[in-house]
Amino acid sequence: MMKTLLAAATLAAFSAPALAQTPTAPPATEKSMAEQAFAKHDADKSGALSLTEVQTIDAKITQTDFDAYDSDKNKSLTVAEFSKWVEAKTTPPASKPG
Repeated sequence: MMKTLLAAATLAAFSAPALAQTPTAPPATEKSMAEQAFAKHDADKSGALSLTEVQTIDAKITQTDFDAYDSDKNKSLTVAEFSKWVEAKTTPPASKPG
């Protein structure tokens, strides 16, 4: 009886952290926040954002910053490129180990 009780307590202790974890992915929505912002700021409805359109979101963005996310170098950001930019802007930097 004691062994069974000890085994049950051990199992509960080791499973608690797994059950306490929060999901890492946000809940699925019809459109992601980045996609919604992209659609809102695509003033000419071209399906891509120019530097000028991105500057309506972040006035501090420079051509160099913009070019860093323009992976196909066509002087505009696709939804995927814009999403990477938004993720970089909104994800806090990792803490330093130690």
